[in-house]
Amino acid sequence: MLYGLMLDRMQLSAINGWCDKNGEVFIFYTVAETSEKLSCGHDKATRLQRELEKHNLLRRKYQGKGKPAKLYVLDIPKTRIRSP
Repeated sequence: MLYGLMLDRMQLSAINGWCDKNGEVFIFYTVAETSEKLSCGHDKATRLQRELEKHNLLRRKYQGKGKPAKLYVLDIPKTRIRSP
């Protein structure tokens, strides 16, 4: 569910030109926002974001103290897609 929400946000970021110096589209999607959208606690929201990172579906780039991390939503690797 979270991955889908982030993909949707990526489309908006692309339309609005939110790209880094390498031309990669990024989003801001805080743990608090994740918690609110999925109606879960802070710890669970953190775990969900880390789970996406663990499976190479999300890359986080920290900007420094007090600034939200830039999130790069990655494509599902083709080897993980199974055909019927």
